[in-house]
This record gives sequence, structure tokens and C-alpha cells, in this order.
Amino acid sequence: MKIKSRLNTFLLFALLSAMIFLQIASMMQSDRLYVLLNRFIAGDTDSTSTASTKTDLPMPEYIGDEGDWLVWGFRVEPRTLNQFSAENDIYSRWITVPYIFEPLLVYDYEDLTMKPHLARSYEVSDDHLEITFTLRDDIYFSDGVPVTADDVVFTYNTAVDPKVDAANVAVLYVDVDRVVKVSDRVVKFIMKRPNFKAIENVCFWDFGIMPKHIYQYEDAREFNIRVSNPVGSGPFVFEKWESGIEVVLRRNENYWGHKPKLKKIVYRFITNTVAAIQALRSHDVDMVIPEPDQFAELFKDGRFGKDFYTLSYWNPGVPFFYIGWNQEKVFFKDKLVRRAMTHIINRKEIVNRLIKGHGAEISGPYFIKGPYNDIDIKPWPYDLEEARRLLDKTGWIDTDGDGVRDKDGIPFRFKYMYSADNVLYQRMAKLFKDNAAKVGIDVIPEPVEWSIVIARIINHDFDAISMGWGGDVLEDFYQIFHSSQSKNRGSNYVSFENPQADRLLEQIRTTFDINERIELCHQLHRILHDEQPYTFLFTRPTFRLVDRRFKNVNIYTLGPKYWQWYVPKDEQRYK
Repeated sequence: MKIKSRLNTFLLFALLSAMIFLQIASMMQSDRLYVLLNRFIAGDTDSTSTASTKTDLPMPEYIGDEGDWLVWGFRVEPRTLNQFSAENDIYSRWITVPYIFEPLLVYDYEDLTMKPHLARSYEVSDDHLEITFTLRDDIYFSDGVPVTADDVVFTYNTAVDPKVDAANVAVLYVDVDRVVKVSDRVVKFIMKRPNFKAIENVCFWDFGIMPKHIYQYEDAREFNIRVSNPVGSGPFVFEKWESGIEVVLRRNENYWGHKPKLKKIVYRFITNTVAAIQALRSHDVDMVIPEPDQFAELFKDGRFGKDFYTLSYWNPGVPFFYIGWNQEKVFFKDKLVRRAMTHIINRKEIVNRLIKGHGAEISGPYFIKGPYNDIDIKPWPYDLEEARRLLDKTGWIDTDGDGVRDKDGIPFRFKYMYSADNVLYQRMAKLFKDNAAKVGIDVIPEPVEWSIVIARIINHDFDAISMGWGGDVLEDFYQIFHSSQSKNRGSNYVSFENPQADRLLEQIRTTFDINERIELCHQLHRILHDEQPYTFLFTRPTFRLVDRRFKNVNIYTLGPKYWQWYVPKDEQRYK
């Protein structure tokens, strides 16, 4: 009995030690990330950079054995693989960039500096009004056609074409005056005004360069209806898209750079998260994005950990989650009503119970571990009494005694839309409906298939919506909060309009001094906190569950590089 007792004590000590170690490691990674972001945002990078020769490619020769596939259990099937589309989403980008489409420059995943990729070098004028790229002379699209300045100019012209359905993309280039082809290998962007994110935007970091000879069009409608068969210069080529089943990419055997070791990447659509975990356990898929409660449970499961990596990491791309209030609707025109809605939502319960403590409440859109976030602004508290007071003050009162507030004969009854496949949103909807009923508001949950959500939000066809926005290394919220972006299917889905916020969003873009920009961002943070165009809910780390047969699975400042992974020959499953 003493031996058993000692063994139990040892095992408990080992478990506690492991948990403490992981917590310390997470804190160290988080602190290091904060330091890197501050250094990067402060401009501790070169504005002129030169890359490699033909024998010194921008990507290293990858280690490991050739062969095998990476099969994702993908919870969402995107509506389009066209990057220049209002219906483009993060899932589409995960499939296409940088696997099919490649940018002129890429972020170094570790130190956050921008490094040449399709470009051999780039230069920025002292006044920030000219950015010149010199392309490599050994870059080709997957069909063997060279990448030239014509393709860069075409990509830009397509992005800003008002007849192309991509207001969410065109907004990134409102400060560009024109693009000039200097030669087949040199292209120059002339700015109307400086923009602190100009280099990231004009190198097409988020989208990549499109081949003109494939995508050129006479009528923009031709381009807008192209949703599949993407062609680029990247290390993978599009093989097929079976609707409702999967998208398959195969390795580009004629790739101009160092080829990855994996032969295919398969994005298999499994909308049910329980089914996705089952598929992972049975090795039908190799990687899934779990729900927070699933991750919390599996992280503690030692047997699961023997076969699978349980990855949790903070990076600038982590999303913030929110409920957006459509201000075209009578219910949400008044900021005091929107604030009342925020008081109804128990964010502490969402963080502690629904996502099992793997996250944090937020008061605004900025990355909580970066300098733009004002830590002195605290989230509005869960306070039903304050919600009742604000609703009374704005004239929403139950005049007919039916238990639902009304105003001017309109009952306070609205639909709350969210992706039907998202288990977290399903649980949030129940909490939201129950708490709203306590103050006399009737919330009607409206679960909708993801592709329909995308189609409706860009047309403002909703009352309230639960979603998340992914983050950026350099944060700029002009796209989602500037009043100009509420039109032409832009990304200001909630039709938020505030003149002071507009001025700040414009000023932030042209401010290069880091301290001044931080102060402007803090001012914007305060306005958004006061106005509540969104109820800012929470942010959380990125979660991934990955089969341990994959090696070289490293987490960098910007996350993992899937194209660096490989599988030893004796563990490979696919030919």
C-alpha cells in the first residue's frame, strides 16, 4: 500500500509539474511575442531589403523524407477560392495563400520582418510615397509562364476595379495613386499619401500575385463568377474541388523554389466537430481545429497526447469574437441600446464555462498582447439592471404587458444569426436568449449554414450576427469600421458611422511615429468601447490537433509552417 501511495504521489507530482511547465512555456511565448510585436511595430526593420540569387532561394531546402499527404478536417467549406471576392473568407485564404498564390514579400515567421519572395528586392522612398519592387528572374507560374511586372500591375488593377466584387480588397489600396511598370522585372507603386501598412498591402501579402494570362477579362462579371480552379506560382497546384467533400492540392513538381516534402494537402469538409475528432482518432484526417472545450479535455488526456500534438499558441493572427449589431435596423441605431445589449451578455461565463478558461474577455478589437490595445479600458460588465435602465431611457418599454419591450408599436424582437455548425455559437445563443428575456427582449436564434452567412452579411441582411475577425501583425480597422466601407458590399457589415472614428481611422493610416499611432489607436479603442458597434466578446489562442507522424512541427511567432512538415518513410500512409 505504501508503494502504491508513493507511486500515486509521484504521478500526481509529475502531472502538476508538467502543467506548470506548460503554463510557464505559454507565458514565455506570450511575453516574447509582446516584445517582438513592440519592436516590429516601432519600425525596427529595414525599409530596403535585398534577397537572393538563383542559388540562394528565399525558402530553405526542407528537411525530411519525401511523400505522404496532410489531410485537414476542415469545418467550413468556403464559397469561393477567388481571393478578390467579397465572399472570400479566412478558410479560402488558408487553402490558397501561400500554397497556390504567393506575394512579393513574406513575413519572417520568427522575427516578423518582411523578406523578399517573388521580389528580389524592394526600396521605399524617404517620403514613403514610392515603393519599388525588383522581381526575381527565375520565378514561374505553375504552367511555366514567367512571373513579370505585368502580372503585378494586373493584380493591382483587378483589386481596385470597381466592377470587381471585392470592396473588402480594394479598401487596402485607397492610398495608392497608380502602379507603374518600369520594366519586365521592376514595378513601382506611387502613393497618394503615406500609409504605415503600405508595404504589406502592395506586396499582396494576404492575396498573392495572379497570372494575367489566366485571369485577364474583358467583362468583370467573368472574373466575379470564377470561384474555383485557382492558378498561381506557389509550391502546390489546385487538383480538384468536390463540393461538400474536399478540396485537393498536389505538389507543384515544377515549382521555382525548394519544393515541400508533402505530396498533397487535402481539405476535407467535416462540419460536425465531434465527427472531426472521431475522424482524427481513426486517422481518417491528420489535423483538426477543435472547439475550446474539446481542446481542454484532450489536452489532459495522456493517451491522446501519445498519438497527437495538442497545440495552443498566441500569435497576431488570433481572432477576436463579437456580436455585431446591424445599425440599419431600428433596434440598434442608438448606442445606449447597443450598450444595453452588451450588459445582457455574460462574457465571464462564456470564457470560464463555454471555452473552459482558454481565452480572455476583451473591450475592443486590438490584439490583447500588442501595444495598440488599451489595457485601461475594461469590458462593460454583465449587469441586467443597467441594461433595463438604458432600455427604459431609450424608450423601449413594455407598453402592452406581453413581456416584450416595444417602441412606436415595434416589439423588441430580432433574429440572432450565427454559423449553424459552430457549437460554441449554439451555446452562446441559448445564454443570450435566456438573459435577454429577463430584460424584456425576445431573441430568436437563427442558425445558418456558413456560406449563407457570408452571402447575407455582405448585403446587410441580418439583425445581429456572431462572428470573429482574424488579426494582423499591423492592425488597421479602416476596413471594418470606416463609414465608407458600409457600402458596395464592403466589410463594415453593421453600418457603423461615426465622424470622429472616421478621422482617427484615416489619421492612423498616415502616422508612422509609433507612439503617436498607439495614442490614436487608444482613442479609437475608447470610441468603439463607447459606441459598441460590436459587443466585443473574447479572444483566445489558436488550437490545433495534429497527428504525431508529422515531424518538424514547430510553432513560430506567427504560428506553424505547414509546408515545412514531413513524415518519415516508415510512417507514411498515402502514395
